[in-house]
Amino acid sequence: MNFWLTIGLMTLVICVIAFYPLLRKTTNRTAQKRDSLNKAFYFDRLQEVEREANEGVIDDPEQTKRELQQSLLDDIPENASEQPLAAQKSFGKVWFVALILLVGGMSAGVYWHVGSWFTGTMLEMSHKKLDYFYERLKNEEADPLSETEMNQFAMALRVELQDKPQDAESWFLLGQIGMATENWDMALDSYAKASNLQPANLLYKQKLAELLMMSQDPKDKAKGEELVKAIIKVDHTNLGALRLLAFHLFEKEDYKMAAMTWGMVLKLMPDNDPSRATIERSMQAAMSMLTPEEKQATPEPEPQK
Repeated sequence: MNFWLTIGLMTLVICVIAFYPLLRKTTNRTAQKRDSLNKAFYFDRLQEVEREANEGVIDDPEQTKRELQQSLLDDIPENASEQPLAAQKSFGKVWFVALILLVGGMSAGVYWHVGSWFTGTMLEMSHKKLDYFYERLKNEEADPLSETEMNQFAMALRVELQDKPQDAESWFLLGQIGMATENWDMALDSYAKASNLQPANLLYKQKLAELLMMSQDPKDKAKGEELVKAIIKVDHTNLGALRLLAFHLFEKEDYKMAAMTWGMVLKLMPDNDPSRATIERSMQAAMSMLTPEEKQATPEPEPQK
């Protein structure tokens, strides 16, 4: 939007500079020249009348002067200077507006044609590299994609999804790219579409819930909590969903349920899991917020072996 506003403003400025003479007030040079000649003729004839009166050639010089003045007035039509000037000024405005519209239309047409071709070419080139990006993903840990490659990958996936909008896996992958590039809107939209296409896929649903629970909007958090509970209802051993629920409960200051949920996570988690110590500390933090009675009803975490 800002781009089009800038282009429009630049076009308007150029047109004003180029076509400003059409708006300037111009005088009717023909009328001015005629008036000057009439005045010169009048004063010249007036001198002749006075000279002839002195010589006695004219009997009534005053009458002759009045006739000369009347002749000068009759030669100047009423509103002679105003009408052509107004017409010329109005005609200039019409040309000014018409030329601005013409230049603006031509500029937009050229950009639309050339810009669309260029955009289409870029999209096609990115789409052709889709297989290359899939191969790169296999070696992502050793050779991670750069931010530019991530954006190109996302563009290629969008082109692919225009032809295959029911491809849930591609939508999920686009969501993963959105998370990696911190494009939260793209990630949320992509995860939602992937989850809607495959409602039984718990991984898609979990990623969507995770992103919703990161939001500052209470409504989004509530939706995320509902999704997590739905996942646990289907798979009560889903560690990812249980962790999300525990952190969410702790954030809501429901420390008892948070501690109990983390206790379930510790029971299901392998002893050699590197995140076990973090979960134990989180559970201890929740336990420290409980009353003595609540602590008795909450199991202590099992020590790491």
